[in-house]
Amino acid sequence: MNARTGALVSALAAPPEKTRALVVGFSGGLDSTVLLHALAHHAPPFAVRAIHVCHHLQPQAEVWAEHCRRQSLDWGIEFERLDVSVDGAGRGIEAAAREARYNAIGTALTAGETFVTAHHCQDQAETFLLQALRGAGPRGLAGMPVLGTLGRYYHWRPWLGIERGAIRDYADGQGLDWIEDPTNQSPDLARSFLRTRVMPAVEAHWPAAGATLSRAAAHAQEAAEAIEALARVDLANVREGEGALSCAALAGLTSARTKQVIRLWLEEAELDTPDHRHLEQILALPTSRLASSPCAHFADTDVRLFDGQLHCVPALVPPPTGQTLTWDGGELSLPARCGTLDMENAAAQALSLTVTFRAGGERLRQAGSGHRRLKDVLREAVIAPWVRERMPLIYFGDALVVVPGVWRHPEIERIAGAEFGTVIWRHRLLDGSLRVVRA
Repeated sequence: MNARTGALVSALAAPPEKTRALVVGFSGGLDSTVLLHALAHHAPPFAVRAIHVCHHLQPQAEVWAEHCRRQSLDWGIEFERLDVSVDGAGRGIEAAAREARYNAIGTALTAGETFVTAHHCQDQAETFLLQALRGAGPRGLAGMPVLGTLGRYYHWRPWLGIERGAIRDYADGQGLDWIEDPTNQSPDLARSFLRTRVMPAVEAHWPAAGATLSRAAAHAQEAAEAIEALARVDLANVREGEGALSCAALAGLTSARTKQVIRLWLEEAELDTPDHRHLEQILALPTSRLASSPCAHFADTDVRLFDGQLHCVPALVPPPTGQTLTWDGGELSLPARCGTLDMENAAAQALSLTVTFRAGGERLRQAGSGHRRLKDVLREAVIAPWVRERMPLIYFGDALVVVPGVWRHPEIERIAGAEFGTVIWRHRLLDGSLRVVRA
C-alpha cells in the first residue's frame, strides 16, 4: 500500500465522537466496496456492518443485492438489505431514490451507530457544480459536510478530501470486484452527465479541477457558517413574542441580512424553504397596501403580515364557514385544522351545546346592559384576521355564550341551568406552535 492509498485508511482512523459501531452504505460499486474492505481489514477495531438499499430500479437489482450480501459475509461483515419503492413523479428519479434510501437507512440505525459513506473529492466537485447550476447560495455550494446528520445519527464522509484515482488504485491493488451501475454513465441523469461529459472536458484543461472545486465547496461552507452565525444574532434581535418578526426591526437590516433571517426563521419553524421569488414576496409584505392580512404563500407555508409583525404558519385551508357541530363538553376536534375544544370543571351532566364559526353580525352581551359587535371586540383584542375566521363560537340554544379567550356571557350559568366550566381551545393557527386559550 503506497502513500496515496494509505491516505484512505488513515482517514478512517478517527470516527465521530461517541461512535460505537460503523454502518457502511454498501451499493456494491467501486467506492463503497473499497470503503467496506478498508474498514474490514485495516481500520481500528470498531464493529462494522453493511446496509444495502435495493431500489428495484434496474433489472439487475436482485443480482446486485446478492453480490453485496456475499461480499459482506466473505469479509466477515454483518449484512442488512433494505427494500424501498421509488416514486419520481414531479421531482426526478435521482432525488426520489436518494430520499427513499436515506429514509430507510435512518430507520435501520441503532444507538451508537454512525452511518459512513464513500463520497470523495470528485463527488463533492460534482455537487458544487450541480448546486451552482441551480443558483444555490453559500449553503448549497458548500456541498456535503464531512460530518452531517441522518435523523438522530451521524453521517460521516471521511473521504471528501480523497481523489477517485486513489480509490481505484486501492481496488486494483487489493484485487477487488465491484458492480458497474449503467446509470452512472447515463447522460439522462444530471450527476451522470456531469461525471461523464462535463468533468472530463474540464479536467482536460484543469487537471486539478476536482480538488479545486472541492476546496471551493469548503470555502462556501466557511462562508455559510459565518452567515448563519450573523443570522442567528439578527433573528434574536428582530423576533417578538412567540415567533413573530418585528417589521420595524427588520427595516434596520440590509436586504441581504433580512433574507438570511427569514430563511433561518422558517427553518427553525420546520417550514418550507423559500426560493428567491418567495423571499421577494415576503420582503414586500411590510409595505403591502392590502387592508387585511396580506400573505406570501409557497409550498405548504404561509407568511402573513399582521399588526406590524410577520407570522409563519403551515398553509391554511379555507375556514369552516357555515358548519355547525354539536358538543357535549368533552374533547371535540374542529374542522379545517382549527384545533380542539375541551372543558374542565363543568357540571356532571353532559351539556348540549353547538359550535359554529363566524358568519358576520354576531353581537356580545355585556355585563349590566348593552351589546357590542364581535368584530369590534376581536379587533380590540388584536387577534389576527386568519385566527378570527377560524375561532369557534359556542352556543347554548340560540344564545352565544363563549368566544374562547375573548368573551364569556355574564349570565352563562343561568342560561345553561348548570355550572359552566372553563372552555379550552387548543390550536396552532398563529405561528404553528400550540396555543392554549382558556375562557
